[in-house]
Amino acid sequence: MLRACPTRWLVALAFAGTLAASMAEAQPIPAEIPVATDAPLPAASAPQHVRIGTQTIAYRASWFESVLKSADGVALATISATSYVRDGVSDPAVRPVVFLFNGGPGASSSPLHFSAVGPRRLGERDASGARPLVENEESLLDSADLVFVDPVGTGFSRPLRPGGGKPYWTPQGDAASVLGLIRDWLRVNGRLGSPLYVAGESYGGYRLATMAKDMGDLHVAGLILLSPALDMDMGEDQAAVDALPTMAVAACEHRKVRCSGRNVAAVWEAARRFAQQDYVVALQQGSALPAAQKRRIAQRIASLVGLPADVVAAADLRVDTQKFLEALVPGQVVGRLDVRVTAPIPAKAANPGRPAAANDPSLGLGRTNVILSKPIGDYLRDTLKVATARDYYSLSLDVNFSWDWRGETAGPGGTPSPASNFTTLMRQRPAMRILLLGGFYDLAVPILAPRYTLAHSGVPLDRVRMVALEAGHSPFDGASTRRQASQIVHDFVK
Repeated sequence: MLRACPTRWLVALAFAGTLAASMAEAQPIPAEIPVATDAPLPAASAPQHVRIGTQTIAYRASWFESVLKSADGVALATISATSYVRDGVSDPAVRPVVFLFNGGPGASSSPLHFSAVGPRRLGERDASGARPLVENEESLLDSADLVFVDPVGTGFSRPLRPGGGKPYWTPQGDAASVLGLIRDWLRVNGRLGSPLYVAGESYGGYRLATMAKDMGDLHVAGLILLSPALDMDMGEDQAAVDALPTMAVAACEHRKVRCSGRNVAAVWEAARRFAQQDYVVALQQGSALPAAQKRRIAQRIASLVGLPADVVAAADLRVDTQKFLEALVPGQVVGRLDVRVTAPIPAKAANPGRPAAANDPSLGLGRTNVILSKPIGDYLRDTLKVATARDYYSLSLDVNFSWDWRGETAGPGGTPSPASNFTTLMRQRPAMRILLLGGFYDLAVPILAPRYTLAHSGVPLDRVRMVALEAGHSPFDGASTRRQASQIVHDFVK
């Protein structure tokens, strides 16, 4: 995340490319940008099938794009999406529709599409090293129709002229373009009355919160927040409080502290109690904190996070995330997106021009700023008959680094937080609910952070379900957590 805020948010929120990194080598963006033209929505594919549990679901898939224009009609960029609609539904008007997007900014929907709830997912590598697309038994298609959105500069979506992406590389412009696509799809497909769910992962949670202020006229049944970044900078003290329980989990995972046989939830909860009680009280005293008390707090933090007490005290009790990741395991750097992952500290960064968070070993980004996915591009061309020679951009940090945060409304910490929009939407839609899903091993968006934000935004918490899984930044990463996360989302939509 390129803005004047702690690097704990930078690229960590661009996780949506992590899955794609395992599918293809990072490559530079071609110099020439293909130009799209206005066209009607393409016909859906021939019937396809996916087995989910004991059911065999027949469905039709289609890819479409919309041309985004300036006020005077100049084509600036395209935004695209892939939709899956179940066949044989007697009354589609009552069947839920779920729109899904990842974050970044600069991330395509590929992780949610091909590793979470789409009807096809990436399987294990074959003898040639490729990962074929296989049926996804955890797909959400048995319960709802699905639309995966690729914002401007991701997937096959493109600026159409120099500077064409600029209006959409802002929180407001981005949200408006995605919401416009949602409205268009519902209208063209006659689904304005269907129960509407919208899922956003990572920065996608911020996008969803920004959109929420303009969604009151839609039939919104629920919002799904997946490791959501809802407040870009809560302030130094609150950021330290939010990170501490996850740091404790990391220290326990790497055996830098005694875990006493406790599971990850118990480790996290014990650190959470300390963080939100004695720790936050000490931090709020600032330089007025007595020296003896500061030593005691530093020793307690050290016992939780596995760093020497004098290092904690020298950091004024606020352990910097990147320094923690580089100091916890000697000679190794710990993953920000998943603290279970480690890699040797390189003698030279893969790309020294990027912030350290961009070289997170759990992100898998090479020297360039773009991850291309040949398997996804081939699938869209071969199966859905998308007539394009474009590369599929799973992740573009060039979009991330071009993001313009100016004009945002300040939140409680003095920087943007649109989470209060959820409160307004829930008043307009009294039956609407929220699902918050995150991972104990995620230090990019520590699970305590969105919980804190929602609890302080006026959202009626009796209509919010909050679940933490033994996962990193993606709650669907790994077979067992994918099944668990999928079941939770299924239950929420049903």
